[in-house]
Amino acid sequence: MAKTRQNQARPASPRPPRASQAKLRARERIAAERAAQKRAEARRRLLVPIVSVAAVLAIVVVLVVIKANSPKPTASESLATASVVSQVTTVPDTVLTKVSPGQAVTPLQAVPKPGPPLTIGGKPAIVFVGEESCPFCAAERWPLVIALSHFGTWSHLGSTRSSATDIYPNTATLSFRTARYTSPDLTLRTTELADNLGRPLQAQTPLDTRLIGTYDRPPYVNTADQSGSVPFLDIANHYILAGAQYNPQVLAGLSAAQIASQLSDPSSPVAKAIDGSAQIIIAAINQILHHKTARS
Repeated sequence: MAKTRQNQARPASPRPPRASQAKLRARERIAAERAAQKRAEARRRLLVPIVSVAAVLAIVVVLVVIKANSPKPTASESLATASVVSQVTTVPDTVLTKVSPGQAVTPLQAVPKPGPPLTIGGKPAIVFVGEESCPFCAAERWPLVIALSHFGTWSHLGSTRSSATDIYPNTATLSFRTARYTSPDLTLRTTELADNLGRPLQAQTPLDTRLIGTYDRPPYVNTADQSGSVPFLDIANHYILAGAQYNPQVLAGLSAAQIASQLSDPSSPVAKAIDGSAQIIIAAINQILHHKTARS
């Protein structure tokens, strides 16, 4: 019987040593940790581009919001102060005759065989075309206002500055966009093509186009490349100015009030440039009026 039981019984399976079980558990733990690290690394790789795109989008949104809420640049112009208008329109003849502009001032170009003067309303016409953004236009308005004040009356003169991004930035000047000029002897036509941000302002008139096409070219300008530029001044089709009479650098850093306050000081560099230029314009207008009187 005992033998029979022994034959039916199977030997028990041998247990692995305890050291082998520990190694197995260590390998399983290491494998689990590596799998977890791989999953974490995969998540990081996925999140990095997502975070980067989100950051870029956030920056774009912030910039758009800032731009939308930032104040838009506006053209700067106001009426000239009464003090500036008074000083620029009452420069005495005695001051003008004392000023010695020398070579700093460019003369006007006389038109060869000019024929009858350009007239509007039966009076010799002065035509000025400029842009408020243009520093050379800014410079030329000062002597033109002084010169024409000797033949008539200004009202509603503006005050502005040339472009902040052009050469000779922020040159203080007067503006003709709302100005009025009355004279028993002359007719004035002015056009300000752009504001001081360079945006279109007043349309060029057919008269402007005709005169610029005729006179804003050699020999009245130095080269063909300068044709059509501003400022352009036509004094009754007898005298032409394409450009400024003097370098705007002399006005650098000065306000309109500071410029106007120096106009009655013949020794001032500002007066030498502006008053000296005004002398030349006055002399040209006197020539036109003299010829007109002589023919009448």
